[in-house]
Amino acid sequence: MHNSQKLRGAIGLAKKAGKCIAGDFAVTKALKDGRKLLVVLDSGVSEATRQRYSLLCARKGISLLEIPDVGLAIGKPGCKIAAVEDKRFEQLIIDAAAKNSLE
Repeated sequence: MHNSQKLRGAIGLAKKAGKCIAGDFAVTKALKDGRKLLVVLDSGVSEATRQRYSLLCARKGISLLEIPDVGLAIGKPGCKIAAVEDKRFEQLIIDAAAKNSLE
């Protein structure tokens, strides 16, 4: 299994476990509510969206990760943003992303 498949698999597993929220409105609300998250942004989003989430996450001290095909990983093909609300899944995803960047 390639590292990119492991990365998408880890995000999908978080979604199946109910530890992942998806969509612009839900993620923005969670950030503004101060919930501790790992925000996962699709690498195909517009520059304006990328900047908006970069600023929001930086202000809140939240990790932001960019990967291709976020929607496919969580079973919602049109979705461009998700957030993981569990420390163990967050670490699993960050580790998979680090290995993916070494490919």
